[in-house]
Amino acid sequence: MADLIPIAGEPGFAKDPTSGAIININREQQVVAKDRLKRFKMKEQELQDLKNEVGELKSLLMQLLEEKRLHG
Repeated sequence: MADLIPIAGEPGFAKDPTSGAIININREQQVVAKDRLKRFKMKEQELQDLKNEVGELKSLLMQLLEEKRLHG
């Protein structure tokens, strides 16, 4: 990567002269952002797991109700 060009008035950002991309060079902010993304993904996974468990419980309940209906 080429030398980054600091952006005036934005101390945590620099511009890559090759691609023109604006890059966050503040390591602390990068760590915070990665941690936030990790927590978000964990919460999304927890939500999906709960949805799956509710679906399984619903299925089991339906089976029990069907068996009760058939066997009195």
